[in-house]
Amino acid sequence: MIARVWIEPGCIICNACEETCPQVFEVTENDCIVKPDADLSLVERIKHAAEECPVTVIKFEEQPLTRGGAAAPA
Repeated sequence: MIARVWIEPGCIICNACEETCPQVFEVTENDCIVKPDADLSLVERIKHAAEECPVTVIKFEEQPLTRGGAAAPA
């Protein structure tokens, strides 16, 4: 599971992240934001959006898994 996702300065507002994962990212006229109610359980889609970003400003932290395979409490 992803514990946190953010966008560092330098976004060129290309729409790649919103096209890849609109549940998490929103492109505005001047910026790109992570939606306040973003579903961070979309691990593969968030990773794919980060890979598609041409300026690599999408960053995320994964939550470590416990021994039973569940996400550890934050």
